[in-house]
Amino acid sequence: MARKPILEGGKRDEIIDTAMELFFEHGYEATSVRMIMGKVGGEIGMFYHYFKSKDMLFDQVVDRFFLNYQKSFETLISGCDTPEEFADRFLPVYSRSMDEFGRIRENMHWSIQLSMYSRTLTALLPVIEEIVKRWDIQTVTPTAMLARQLLYGLSGTLHCPVFEDMDQEDKKRSILDLIYRLIG
Repeated sequence: MARKPILEGGKRDEIIDTAMELFFEHGYEATSVRMIMGKVGGEIGMFYHYFKSKDMLFDQVVDRFFLNYQKSFETLISGCDTPEEFADRFLPVYSRSMDEFGRIRENMHWSIQLSMYSRTLTALLPVIEEIVKRWDIQTVTPTAMLARQLLYGLSGTLHCPVFEDMDQEDKKRSILDLIYRLIG
């Protein structure tokens, strides 16, 4: 018997939201389908009506978490024609994002933090590639490679404890120094 198409919303969304809460609190490995469905108030069979596996559910949880994040970042950089405009727009968004993440990170298992970090980079890569194309950088380095160098360099900068202690102007100079070193 063929499965009925799964509609968005309803119990499916409740399962995703509950899983997100439990994954953040306990980690992926320590959260069982039984725990999720117990909190939702449904049977295990209902879970498998909506999802083929816990892995599939986890992907949906991460997708939901990053959808708004990626959209806001795309909007942020849509008009950044120079590295200076990028730094000016990026720093306030970065500060807000770190504040929000700090609130949910408190109960978040390390495995979920690592997954979120990895997914952040994956979500931002196409946006950074678009910036590199827009800036029309003259280099022998392929755009995809330069975008990765920029993204991972920014990530290393942003996650350095020294960066956190800098004032806004020094943070901006640090970001611009990295960008200009890469794009020459």
